[in-house]
Amino acid sequence: MATYQYLFTRSPGLEGSWPFVHEQMVKRLEELGVTLVLNTTSKDPIHQQVDLSEVIGISHFGGSFTEECLENAPNLKVFGTMTDNTGHGIPYAKFQERGIPVIESTRAWSQSVAECAFGLALSSLRRTAQWHHKMTIGEKLWDWVNPIWGPEKLPVAHQFCDDPDFVNGDLGTKQIGVMGLGQIGGKIAKWCSAFGATVMGYDPYVPDSLLQEWDVERVDMDELVDRADIVFVAIPPTPSARHLLNRERIYHLHKGALVVIITRAHAVDMEALRERIVKDELAGAFDVYDREPVPIDDELRNRDNVVLTPHIAGRTKDANLRVADMIVDDFERVLKGEEPLGALTPAAIKVRTSDNPQE
Repeated sequence: MATYQYLFTRSPGLEGSWPFVHEQMVKRLEELGVTLVLNTTSKDPIHQQVDLSEVIGISHFGGSFTEECLENAPNLKVFGTMTDNTGHGIPYAKFQERGIPVIESTRAWSQSVAECAFGLALSSLRRTAQWHHKMTIGEKLWDWVNPIWGPEKLPVAHQFCDDPDFVNGDLGTKQIGVMGLGQIGGKIAKWCSAFGATVMGYDPYVPDSLLQEWDVERVDMDELVDRADIVFVAIPPTPSARHLLNRERIYHLHKGALVVIITRAHAVDMEALRERIVKDELAGAFDVYDREPVPIDDELRNRDNVVLTPHIAGRTKDANLRVADMIVDDFERVLKGEEPLGALTPAAIKVRTSDNPQE
């Protein structure tokens, strides 16, 4: 019987949800050694479907991996998967007991998601989505005549492009509040600072040294909403974060402020936010929502003070290639006796799953 060193377990629908992962994962694993791809829909544990006795690395994207699987993999040195930093679906405690690092690839999305959030904010400030729509439907946007030169001169464009009722213009002149300074929010905060903005951040788990490096002021949530022109919500759906941006805080945001929601809407009282958006008191830019798919009659649709995308921030080719690369890069580090960069930790799991992660 042929033996192999690496196993890639995957569901048959992987290409539909994560195109490019399969090809990149197989290519990278085969560079390390003999690799078997297990395409499975079976509910049986992986060790009942394939011999794990010689396997040293597993990339897990389908099938059931149990404690018994781990017991039947005596040579396993490293395991890669995607659990949204929760450890869900794998026997994480048993991996810890064995000293086997679990490489968590959720971080592969962060660049694409952060860039989408940044783009949503810039689009809202400069109304690029609204201007695109006007041009697409054929509005005659060059019909104005310069009031100084008079009608005998050539028509010129109406050059003031923004909406003064909402935060507008240059991002670098704004007070920015970032909720959550992890892989995604940290990038947003650094980029806003690089643009020249004043950046505040709320995240009880990020050390002061990083905030100083990024030129970000640590604030509590109440100060953040009182001062911010733009609020980026970059907090994952953890139990402790539910409605962190609650009704009272939403009503403390000054008139015309912009709220950008990325990652999940879990941290926002969306009913209160809708109220203020519908009253034209706030602007919104969203990639995620409390109701998905967004109903056709949702009040956020078809509003001049809202920019929308359909939960696609992390769904890029680059992000999918990084999923494979980050896992296999860490496999290489572990096999060389080095520390992996993306190993899942008990602390990360506690933050993602506990009601009181700081206890």
